[in-house]
Amino acid sequence: MESYKRYVLLVVLAISCFVRNTMTTVAHYSIPEEMKEGSVVANLATDLGLDVKTLNQRKMRVDIIANKKYVDVNKETGELYVVEKIDREYLCPSKSSASCYVKLEVILENPVRIFNIEVEILDMNDNAPQFRRDIIHLDISEATPKGERFSLSNAVDPDVGSNSVKTYHLSDSEYFSIEVQTGRDGSKFAEFILQKTLDREEEAIHNLILSAVDGGTPARSGTASIIVRVLDTNDNAPVFKEAIINVKIMENSPIGSLVVDLNATDLDEGSNSDITYSYSLYTSEKTQQTFNLNPSTGEITVKGMLNYEDFRIYDMEVIATDHGDNRLSAQCTIKILVEDMNDNHPEISIKSFHSPVNENIELDTVIAVVSVSDKDSGDNGVVDVHIPDNMPFKLRESSDNYYELVVSEPLDREKVPEYDITFTVTDRGSPPLSDNETMTLELLDVNDNVPQFPLSFYTIRVMENNAPGALLSSVTAFDPDLHENQYLVYFILEKEIANTSMSMLFSINPENGNLYALKTFDYEIEKEFLFHIEARDSGSPPLSSNVTVHIIIVDQNDNAPVIVSPWRAHGSVVEEKIPRSTDKGSLVAKVIALDTDSVHNSRITYQFLQVTDATLFSLDQYNGEIRTMRMFSYKDPRHQRMVVVAKDNGEPALSATVTIKLSTMETAVKAYSDMTEVPLEYDIFSDLNLYLVIGLGSVSFLLLITILVTIVLKCQKPKSNKAAPPSRNSVISERNSTIADSTLVSNDAYWYSLFLAETRKGKMVIRQPVPKGSRYIVSSIPRGTGISDTSDSAASTLQTVNKPDSSVVLKSCSENTVFLFIAEISSTKLKTDTTMLLNITMESCKRYVLLVFLFFSFIRNGSTSVNHYSIPEEMKEGSVVANLATDLGLDVKTLNQRKMRVDIIANKKYLDVNKETGELYVVEKIDREYICTTKSSASCYLKLEVTLENPLRIFNIEVEILDMNDNAPQFRRDAIHLDISEATPKGERFSLSNAVDPDVGSNSVKTYHLSESEHFNIEVQTGRDGSKFAEFILKKTLDREQQAVHNLVLTAVDGGTPARSGTVSIVVHVLDTNDNSPVFEKLGLNVNILENSPIGSLVFHLNATDLDEGSNSDITYSFSLYTSEKTQQTFNLNPSTGEITVKGVLNYEDFRIYDMEVIATDHGDNRLSAQCTIKILVEDMNDNHPEISIKSFHSPVNENIELDTVIAVVSVSDKDSGDNGIVDVHIPDNMPFKLRESSDNYYELVVSEPLDREKVPEYDITFTVTDRGSPPLSDNETMTLELLDVNDNVPQFPLSFYTIRVMENNAPGALLSSLTAFDPDLHENQYLVYFILEKEISNTSMSMLFSINPENGNLYALKTFDYEIEKEFLFHIEARDSGSPPLSSNVTVHIIIVDQNDNAPIIVSPWRAHGSVVEEKIPRSTDKGSLVAKVIALDTDSVHNSRITYQFLQVTDATLFSLDQYNGEIRTMRMFSYKDPRHQRMVVVAKDNGEPALSATVTIKLSTMETAVKAYSDMTEVPLEYDIFSDLNLYLVIGLGSVSFLLLITILVTIVLKCQKPKNSKAAPPSRNSVISERNSTIADSTLVSNDAYWYSLFLAETRKGKMVIRQPVPKGSRYIVSSIPRGTGISDTSDSAASTLQVGINTHTLSDKIW
Repeated sequence: MESYKRYVLLVVLAISCFVRNTMTTVAHYSIPEEMKEGSVVANLATDLGLDVKTLNQRKMRVDIIANKKYVDVNKETGELYVVEKIDREYLCPSKSSASCYVKLEVILENPVRIFNIEVEILDMNDNAPQFRRDIIHLDISEATPKGERFSLSNAVDPDVGSNSVKTYHLSDSEYFSIEVQTGRDGSKFAEFILQKTLDREEEAIHNLILSAVDGGTPARSGTASIIVRVLDTNDNAPVFKEAIINVKIMENSPIGSLVVDLNATDLDEGSNSDITYSYSLYTSEKTQQTFNLNPSTGEITVKGMLNYEDFRIYDMEVIATDHGDNRLSAQCTIKILVEDMNDNHPEISIKSFHSPVNENIELDTVIAVVSVSDKDSGDNGVVDVHIPDNMPFKLRESSDNYYELVVSEPLDREKVPEYDITFTVTDRGSPPLSDNETMTLELLDVNDNVPQFPLSFYTIRVMENNAPGALLSSVTAFDPDLHENQYLVYFILEKEIANTSMSMLFSINPENGNLYALKTFDYEIEKEFLFHIEARDSGSPPLSSNVTVHIIIVDQNDNAPVIVSPWRAHGSVVEEKIPRSTDKGSLVAKVIALDTDSVHNSRITYQFLQVTDATLFSLDQYNGEIRTMRMFSYKDPRHQRMVVVAKDNGEPALSATVTIKLSTMETAVKAYSDMTEVPLEYDIFSDLNLYLVIGLGSVSFLLLITILVTIVLKCQKPKSNKAAPPSRNSVISERNSTIADSTLVSNDAYWYSLFLAETRKGKMVIRQPVPKGSRYIVSSIPRGTGISDTSDSAASTLQTVNKPDSSVVLKSCSENTVFLFIAEISSTKLKTDTTMLLNITMESCKRYVLLVFLFFSFIRNGSTSVNHYSIPEEMKEGSVVANLATDLGLDVKTLNQRKMRVDIIANKKYLDVNKETGELYVVEKIDREYICTTKSSASCYLKLEVTLENPLRIFNIEVEILDMNDNAPQFRRDAIHLDISEATPKGERFSLSNAVDPDVGSNSVKTYHLSESEHFNIEVQTGRDGSKFAEFILKKTLDREQQAVHNLVLTAVDGGTPARSGTVSIVVHVLDTNDNSPVFEKLGLNVNILENSPIGSLVFHLNATDLDEGSNSDITYSFSLYTSEKTQQTFNLNPSTGEITVKGVLNYEDFRIYDMEVIATDHGDNRLSAQCTIKILVEDMNDNHPEISIKSFHSPVNENIELDTVIAVVSVSDKDSGDNGIVDVHIPDNMPFKLRESSDNYYELVVSEPLDREKVPEYDITFTVTDRGSPPLSDNETMTLELLDVNDNVPQFPLSFYTIRVMENNAPGALLSSLTAFDPDLHENQYLVYFILEKEISNTSMSMLFSINPENGNLYALKTFDYEIEKEFLFHIEARDSGSPPLSSNVTVHIIIVDQNDNAPIIVSPWRAHGSVVEEKIPRSTDKGSLVAKVIALDTDSVHNSRITYQFLQVTDATLFSLDQYNGEIRTMRMFSYKDPRHQRMVVVAKDNGEPALSATVTIKLSTMETAVKAYSDMTEVPLEYDIFSDLNLYLVIGLGSVSFLLLITILVTIVLKCQKPKNSKAAPPSRNSVISERNSTIADSTLVSNDAYWYSLFLAETRKGKMVIRQPVPKGSRYIVSSIPRGTGISDTSDSAASTLQVGINTHTLSDKIW
């Protein structure tokens, strides 16, 4: 290097230490940093005395300890040169030592030599000073005094010595300067000094530049910007734009409306410029209640109602106060002028009102009296009143602001039942205001409307055969009146037709006009009815109208046609004769039928129903003539039969039939013509007469029977009952409420049953409604009392009377609308000539009519007067105020009659008048403060109106309520809290909430008193509205540290007699100012700490205290500039808690003492601080682990390496000293190696035992180093030693003898087995080759039969083997490795050929030609079990596969022969019978036991031969015929017996079933008539379900027919079951079934009781 001189210092410390050819030396070199790459440091070969030529051979290398490889050695020249530029600041970041070294080790092998080299790196000025931050921010209060010092961050220069920071420079400033200081570690830093006090309002920020300069050549420098922010202090008071403001506002402005927006400004900032607005004590309570002041924005808005008439000017004083510690304020006076507007609505008061009134009220009658008023004055107070134009009323003024409402047009309730009368009052202001009041006038009904029917004529069509009691129609009238005037009663006006009254045929429901038929009509007898129905209301007098009803009976097709010609006996056949020569079209017969129905239903048509020959005769469908369609032929039968049906035109159609049997005769034409000349009319006439005579006789007989039955029924006498009242029937209501003397109260339709029953007895039923309910009062009177002569008078319902001692009284009252109808009838029997007097009188209720008289000189004689009274509040109840009768000149005796009353306007009724004495007295205690809540006026009035009637007079009275001292002063809050800074100067004044006293005048608040205090007093002030308030004055400065809270009592006293007072607590909280500096417990501290303490470990907890509170007592801890950078990097100071913790690594060997200075600063505006000096001593400990370095290591090595060979060389070291630096090294004990020390801290690893790669292929050798410190520390290094393989192992087969089974018929080339050997060697020593060692068997080499794969040992067969020829082979296989020299081994192989089932069985007996059938013969007499034949088969396979079994494949009779499956013998299972066929065929299969099985078959044809019986019998000893007969008969006997038994059982069961007789059923219940329910639901056996009262009509109709009607309730419902049975039927015969309505043993009388 040219720019630097190179100094090489070669220091040889020890060259003479060799152990086993190993030597270490130490050499020292010095070079400057930043040398270029390739620069030569020194020639190591020369300096160390090494031969340059042997450096490559001895593998010379350089290892740099714990650093990058900055230098290396050139093995050609032996020079040490720079590989990479060296940065001293990077290598040695710590500045604690001025020296910086790179430690190297130069290692050579063969033999091993190690040289230690140290290269010192010299510093150069290559780094400029740098500040930690580019910008330094300082916050300095403008109240800080000059000379105050501030810490600045020092600059950092990585260089050392003279190249480090030397001095600092500050840019020009009149306010600041710096002073350079030297730290304990020699570092330089600057202190920032305030030379002149600051003013934030003049200059808020100061920008300066601080420069740091080092001492190098040339010098380097670094800069940082200093930004000083001047913190504000509260030195400026708020300022209003205007000190006095006048504002105008309209009255009634909406709540929240903006009045004025105050804007005070403060030149300070932050909380010092935040302004709060408040009312001063000079602002009255009324003003504060009316206007709201936003304390944040200064907006004054409307809070209460503004009324020009109540308050016109509001004065207020607003204080603007900032939020500084020493709060400053400013005042502003505001005057608010309220402008008048038309804001009072006119008012209307109803003085008198009458409702309801009759609809026929007279014109000009006074309905109501009203008064109007308006609080405004001028045009705003002038009021106009009116009502809607479209009403029959008008207003007229009776006096000033009093108006009468009178009737101007006739009223009609039916058109308008009520009037909503709206009184509208409007003033004449701009804009005009109005109000209204609505009253409802109800009209009472008068009976002035006649009932009206919708139609004048009703035509009702009724189908004949109707059910009695059926509803025909509803004839309903309408009456627009109300209540009793609206309630209608319907009557049928009596009219007799053929001595039959209409009331016997029809009935009408008097309530709803429903018209019912009381009998069944027959169109053939009666076709129409004409009568009148009358509807009458219940008014007084009653009004009525009637309507004509025309009932038309509509025909039903209920009569079938009757055939009158040709005549025949009932059910007989008409026989006619006709010549066979009759011409075509000749009349054969004529059928005539008659129908008694109407024209439409009686239209008859004729049709053939049956005819022998349809081509021979024709029938006219309209006239019934039967004529020939052709002449008779010889083929036509002699007798012809025709059935003719006559069908009417009804729906459904009814019909009748006649059968005509026609016979043909062979006669002369003349004779037939003579016969036909007899007139047809004569025959018809004769037959008709016969029918008529029969019909007449039948009708007469039926009439006679009917008369007799009627007489018998009529002559029957019912059982005697208790005597009923002579004139009326008593009826019990369904509601169980009975009115004496047959008066029924009912609210449903059951009263109609009474109506029917009573009208049939010749009585008349009257019903009147009961008001305020839905019931009615029903009474019956004799029909002789005339109804048509009803009077029109309002006092009675019936006019004609026959009995003077009977009367009906009707009472009515318009107020409660209650009617009572009482009928009194004598208990004696009524005679036909007896008359009855029915008097109805009406007694009306009292009606009060207000007559309005207008008095004296007023318009329309009306006058009003005003009286004034004064009373104190809180007078006792009942106390007399004044005598109104005397003061108003009224007669006391007429006060009750004139209905004198007192109305209090807009208040409770505190006062009332005694109508007996005329005195005005107190009803309820009066609280003046409750009535008059505002104190704007000293007067408080109650306005009264005294009203009298007959004539109407109204007096206005004002009662003044005088104030009493009944209320003590009260403060708005129980406690007043004041926050006053301890820096507040004496004489400062503070506002206090004033006391409130509801009383007025002298009874209100007069003065204030404060409890004793050396710091405070008060001064009583008077507000603009006269209210008293107190100002709170500070007379002595406060000290929060001496007394933080002052508790005082403020008392407010009023001026009443006796005086009342109220108190409030004043709590003064003294606000802190920063007048106390923080204080440390100790100013100097010494702390011991162990090196290597964990990061975050607590070193010491500083605790500085400050007597202030809040932010003034909050302390922040920081290092001063006297604390070195190294110390700040090593330790962390928590700025909030003062805890000093370990931040960096503590190393006793690097740094033993740390000095620091800590500053505690509070957070006040004028920050105060204190300092504390701390010395931290680091205690030594065994904290350095021993280190191990591998200097040489040989791997891999051969497994047959010699003992005591050196494998590796290692060195150990420890930075500690003493016992902590002594290191022991060892390796695991279970290894074939050992360590031996070659020199100081150098060790060799040598082989101590033989090695075997096949046992352990590699070794993980761990070198463990441990020092002797307490506790000891250790380290380890692991190396892997691999062993190289040597061919020292013979191949090995898993087995010494292999047995291989091969299935015969194998495919050539098939794999037989895999014979694999194993060699534990590696690579070529492991690769094996396989051979078959040659051996000849029967002149055949093994290589011709088998082959082996030389690579993997797979053994293959080269040919197909046959078990029947070759059964086994035996030979050897050799395995040889590829090592040098090669090693080998062999194994014996035994091949066994395994048999397969490849040969099928061969049948050798019985012998037969190939494919032929074996024929055998056998006598038929062969015994059971005899041998017939034996099948023998052979198989050439092995034992298992050659095992043969025999089975039948086919056999003619499986029951005859058996086959032994193992020996093949065929034997008989029984003897032959005569049924067995002569020839038997058997197919036998012989199957081996192989898998799959193989088989062979043989067919045997067996023929039986007949031999001599005797010889056969001798052999069998049993006759064949006997056995055959015995078996057959047994089956036949069993079958015949079974069938016979079943037949016998079947016959017996049939006879028993036929002979059984059914049980006699109970007698059927007596016949009943089915009745159709009104609800269209019919229950079988004439049981009617009904849910209304009209079943009673059925009761009446059925009883007249001689039947009895029974009704029973249906469970779980409100309906009933109604049944009718013939009266002659005994009740005891009723069925017991569950469906029956009647029970056994109930007589007629009991049943009748149940009905009701």
